[in-house]
Amino acid sequence: MKILELILLLSLFSSQVFAQKTQEALLIESFVDTHTDDKGKFSHQLRSVLENHDIKTFKNFERVLDSLNSTFTIKNSEKGDYELFTLANGFDHWSYILKNKVIINQSEMTFDFFYEIHNLPNGEYLLIKRSDDMSFSCSEAIIYNGNIKYDYSDISANGSDGKKVLSVCSWTNVDESYPGKIDTEAGREIAEGGLKSYKPIEIEFDPKKQLIFYSFHRMKDGRKITRKAKYRNSDFKIKSYDARSFEE
Repeated sequence: MKILELILLLSLFSSQVFAQKTQEALLIESFVDTHTDDKGKFSHQLRSVLENHDIKTFKNFERVLDSLNSTFTIKNSEKGDYELFTLANGFDHWSYILKNKVIINQSEMTFDFFYEIHNLPNGEYLLIKRSDDMSFSCSEAIIYNGNIKYDYSDISANGSDGKKVLSVCSWTNVDESYPGKIDTEAGREIAEGGLKSYKPIEIEFDPKKQLIFYSFHRMKDGRKITRKAKYRNSDFKIKSYDARSFEE
């Protein structure tokens, strides 16, 4: 049904050849072409739409995305002055931060994506990025200056660009199979248990207290550990966590 709907939509927009194409039609056309053509064309069209139109009104574009199992999300910071937009198409993501309808941060055609945005004092904002693999999920918290325009979510060691303050990686799918009863006919043990899924450990932020935090269960004894840090001097002093290292 989704494929039929997509064909009907594309037929509708192709009939506009002799008329002026709308921005929505151009966006749909360039998006469909990402499967066979240069994805840069779609990136250009998407940036133009985000800065000059209200993409939430592009209902046909949403229907095309849905027919191709793609989607976009829009989130706002607490004060509403920053807007986070992320479009997912397979393993590719287009992510943008807008301020006053102007793109000030972007990351295009990447595996990771912008996940949350929060206001900070001193004209800064906290961006949480995320990437989800087959068996683990990772999040990063980065501080940016809201008065600077960044390209491709730049991060530099000297802090002139984004400043990464925290990284958290956790397992989401773990093989917990173990030897079980013996199959008398086959003469071997039958594996029990199997693949188990877990919710990813997320980086959380309390805007009222300006507090960043996350929790995990320590491997050696299962004790729940919560780490948190308060925003001070454009920084959060907090230790990162990576379950894949098996150190904690």
